[in-house]
Amino acid sequence: MTTSDSLFDNTINSDINVNRPEYLDSTTTNISQVNNNDNENDSVDLDKSLITYRVLVSRREAGAIIGKEGSNISQIRDQFDIKAGVSKVVDGCIDRILTISGRVENIADALVNIAKFVLEANLITIEECEANNTNPLRLISYEYPPLRPLSPRPNYKSEEFRTNLFLRLLIPNSQIGTLIGKGGERIRSIQEDNNIKMVASKDFLENSNERSIELQGTFDNLRNALYDISHYLLRDYQGTTSTLYYHPCSPLEPRFSRNNHVSNLNRDDPRIVGKEIIKKISFPNEYIGALIGKRGSRIQEIRNQSHCAVAIENENENEDEREITLVGTKAAVDRAIELLNMYYQREQKRRLNSAE
Repeated sequence: MTTSDSLFDNTINSDINVNRPEYLDSTTTNISQVNNNDNENDSVDLDKSLITYRVLVSRREAGAIIGKEGSNISQIRDQFDIKAGVSKVVDGCIDRILTISGRVENIADALVNIAKFVLEANLITIEECEANNTNPLRLISYEYPPLRPLSPRPNYKSEEFRTNLFLRLLIPNSQIGTLIGKGGERIRSIQEDNNIKMVASKDFLENSNERSIELQGTFDNLRNALYDISHYLLRDYQGTTSTLYYHPCSPLEPRFSRNNHVSNLNRDDPRIVGKEIIKKISFPNEYIGALIGKRGSRIQEIRNQSHCAVAIENENENEDEREITLVGTKAAVDRAIELLNMYYQREQKRRLNSAE
């Protein structure tokens, strides 16, 4: 199998530069890598053609996809003869990009098995949270773009949640029309023929001309839909166009404008005073229970008072501290940090007094 090595490698974390966008010339294509023979002969077997997908995932989902010591992603590569890589972690950023390339006949199976790894990790998290009387939604759902769902998802307690898989495909705007069709006819057809949900974002992802396509469905239905989507994209392929890829980056990191100039940070920058920033803070494991409170009462109080999203990572027996991720306006995040530190210092003082 041949493909563009400039987009992929066989390491767990790819060497793709995720810190700034690249402007791609007409010799490079994102969604499909089609042999010249495919363009010249419409009767060619599209199942043998190569196709490339970019998939938006959270940092936590990326961990489930990679697996312990890379076991899951290695299994996918070997089983389905595909190439796959996950973009590097960017401090302060909650999303990453999975890039996957292979033959059409293999790529759909690879993608649904990747989605299955994420579902299995979510189900384990739900069980752990229920055992600890905490709400799993803070770990398995996302309230802020670009990870915020485009359509409602099943209740995590329902049987539908346990059987439904989810994927966020990143598609260049130049190819979105292929999947939507005239008057939305094709996207309706894909949904009805395969009994899945499929929603396209209205806006581009930040500093790119990519849009998100969200897919929801059972294992077999989603696989069949991905197979159809791949065929549509390849069959209607009109040649390469310039694609500005979305790259995850820190909310306070200078962004590259469409003219490839660095934007200056100023008091009107939405990353500082706008809808959201992301900040992480760590506390010793032994104090996390006090910060959460009985049945999550204290952490819920912090959320309510600060109007900030607060997520606590799962305990790792090899780590002495646990990381808390805060997402909200700068004022909301500052208030949440103030409250967390207040409760932490209060608990420290209480324990000191008890020891005397």
